[in-house]
Amino acid sequence: MIEKIKNLLKQHNRNIIFYFDADGSFKEELKEIEDAGIKVVEVSNNYFQLKYKLEFVWTKELVLLYHPFAKPSPSKINKYPFLGLLIANTELRLDDASEFLSDYKLNELHLPLVKQYINILKLKGNQKKLAKILDPDRFSEDNLKLGLISITLNYHSVTDKNSCMSRLLELATDENKLDKTLRNLKELELEEVVLLWFNNLLDTKHHQLNHETLIEIVNKLKYNVLVGFIGKPVSADSYSKLKLERTADINILQSFFYDWQSSPTSKEGIHEVFNTLAIAIKTSNLLEWYGIEQEYGYYSEEMLDVIINGLYDTVFTQPIETKDKSIKWKRSEILEERLKLQVVFVYHVTSLLEVLNAFKSFKFNTPDDYINIYKDELYKVDFHYRKASLAFNSVRDKLFEFEDKAKLLFDEINGKYDRFLIELNTEWQRILQENNFNFHNINVNKQFDFYKNYLEDFTSKIVVIISDAFRYELGYELYDELMADSKNLVEIEPYLASLPSYTNLGMSNLLPNKGITVEKGDKDLVFKIDGKSTISTNRVKILQNREPKSACLDYSQAMKLSRDEGRDFFKNHRVLYIYHDWMDAIGDKKRTEHETFNASTKTIEDIKDMIMKIYGWNVYHVLVTSDHGFLYNNTELTESSREQLPKSIGFNREHSRFVVADDFESKLDGYGLEMKNTTNIDTDLKIAIPRAINRYRKQGNIGVQFVHGGASLQELLVPVVKFYKDTKKEKSDLVSFNRIDQNDRISSGSIKITLLQDQPVDNELKSTEVLFGLYSEKGDLYSKEVEVQFNSTSGNPKERIFEIILSLNTLGSNSSFCYLKAYHKEDKSRLNPLGINDLIKVNTLMEKDEF
Repeated sequence: MIEKIKNLLKQHNRNIIFYFDADGSFKEELKEIEDAGIKVVEVSNNYFQLKYKLEFVWTKELVLLYHPFAKPSPSKINKYPFLGLLIANTELRLDDASEFLSDYKLNELHLPLVKQYINILKLKGNQKKLAKILDPDRFSEDNLKLGLISITLNYHSVTDKNSCMSRLLELATDENKLDKTLRNLKELELEEVVLLWFNNLLDTKHHQLNHETLIEIVNKLKYNVLVGFIGKPVSADSYSKLKLERTADINILQSFFYDWQSSPTSKEGIHEVFNTLAIAIKTSNLLEWYGIEQEYGYYSEEMLDVIINGLYDTVFTQPIETKDKSIKWKRSEILEERLKLQVVFVYHVTSLLEVLNAFKSFKFNTPDDYINIYKDELYKVDFHYRKASLAFNSVRDKLFEFEDKAKLLFDEINGKYDRFLIELNTEWQRILQENNFNFHNINVNKQFDFYKNYLEDFTSKIVVIISDAFRYELGYELYDELMADSKNLVEIEPYLASLPSYTNLGMSNLLPNKGITVEKGDKDLVFKIDGKSTISTNRVKILQNREPKSACLDYSQAMKLSRDEGRDFFKNHRVLYIYHDWMDAIGDKKRTEHETFNASTKTIEDIKDMIMKIYGWNVYHVLVTSDHGFLYNNTELTESSREQLPKSIGFNREHSRFVVADDFESKLDGYGLEMKNTTNIDTDLKIAIPRAINRYRKQGNIGVQFVHGGASLQELLVPVVKFYKDTKKEKSDLVSFNRIDQNDRISSGSIKITLLQDQPVDNELKSTEVLFGLYSEKGDLYSKEVEVQFNSTSGNPKERIFEIILSLNTLGSNSSFCYLKAYHKEDKSRLNPLGINDLIKVNTLMEKDEF
């Protein structure tokens, strides 16, 4: 007892402890307590005298105020003379319930409640789990019961009512676990509380909480979630008797289901609960009654399989309509990864078909036409083919029942892509041949003028990222992703590389030069600028001849620089070339060339990471470009795609896509040209290239699926992506949006809103984040706010459509109308609505069918 008194005083950092002894049983303990150095003072009618001594005489002594009477009841405690001292100090209590109240400074009114559950409350582990509610402001009967239910359901802390209900439904899929849990709830007299929660949720009147009751509950829950956006049941709907009628009830149920779906730990259990307990509600019937196009509040695996199957079936017969459907589904958060990747696959296949179907042929009038049409439209074929391949390869081992359809579609699209490459590049090279492959007469920037066009007269700090084999469509993807960020200013331009389109020449073109020279080496051509070879070790010297404050780093070196190291680096440098080699390193090896498209994804992420790092160095101008592009075919090349290596005269540099020689012995199968026509090199060397996308037959362990060096548009057209932040420019305008649906009534607790981003994001119109919600006339929120990021860069309006669902809260459910409003996310005070102020009527009772 003495130790307990001392510990309490030490714990509360006080020197006075109160004890009320109603039956006098504690009196015999007093002498021992006093012998231990604790001053024992009996309280009678000596309050004034004692108060003086406690405040001024015994300030450094441990004092036990012994009351030989019961503690005043809550109704009389206010008249107790030492009430202030009692509140400020601590009280010795000898029963567990009283000690619990004292430990947590809880109100005496809760003593009966604490006594009821003291066997659970006195356990330290449970006290830790109940910590959220063990303080005077939060401790109440309802909160304690919620906490005890949470513990019974194996939560490690007090959770909310909806989480408890969803957990119990998950437990109901295993009858043994359910029975054990229900017994525990019954022992705690909490079974009725949980049952009341479910009756209120579903407007039911169940009297017992058991497995059969939960089956009925889940049947009604599943049906009402499914038809959440259906106002009036059709006559064929045999489940309609389960439908909730009042908007308020529907909204409560939807709020519960939203919480369940949003829980990272519980959402995975929804399908099992519905499939196990509500097997009577067959989702196939719902699809038959209401159709596949109907919006449902929940999609079973069966329903999703039907939807995905439908997308596969209409890819070729209705590509544009199928694409529109896939746009919606690839944004959905309800699809598991296996199905989402298939939707993405279908989306990119149909997008590819949409572009191809827009062209009857690839015969255009001039080389300029080919470049302009490719940079505006035809690059999308390469882009969507790559993205479709990535999606398919990511999911090909998990296709299950869709394997036959997906594989057939993938094979078909590979064939179409190969034909596209052949047909496009056959015509492109035909027109080049008619113009003697004279790139100087083509009205597009040339790669060998890169430094002159971008850096020669530029005086600010700038970084040039050169990513090997980063072709034009990859540059456009990078451009799109950077443009979506409202803080970025981004431009993209096509540049025409030289022939042969390979690293040694491409890297030389990107250095400052007033003309490159070429010499015949033992194994390769030796390119020189100002007499220096352009090999990697000499590039910094060539740069510094033009700009002394220049430097070169490879990507890994640059990424290792911290923010401060980067800033220090640019105190002494103005121009930095960063060399990134991932695409070419992976694709240019036979054993890894099949990883080409995966390498492209990493390449784009690497470049974005590098740009953000550079911005942290206070460098606001970045150029991203490449030495050359590439060709890649998934399919094995046929023998007809191979050509014999031409027989050269004199010097010979062989490659699967080109041969450089002094001359050639006989007529070529493909094309022959003068090197000087595609470069700024004064040379008599000749180049031979195979037709279209053919490869030369060449011995050795060389890749043939990934190639470059030839004259296809995919190899020759490289991007220059300009990324910059103009810190002096005033804030850009934001893209606008419009509501394009006609919904003006809520009859099922929720409303679906369809929004159109009016323009694509660009350098003049930046992305914006907008919050939408339902409000009262006075501005009270009648729903949760939903955020929409209007950041699409697509020129296709259908890809700038956003759909949101707003569900009424309890306050809104009791109203007859509300207003749809929108605010910028930064408008914290919600004082400046963005033009939408639409009146929405709320039907509090749903109409009944008369059948």
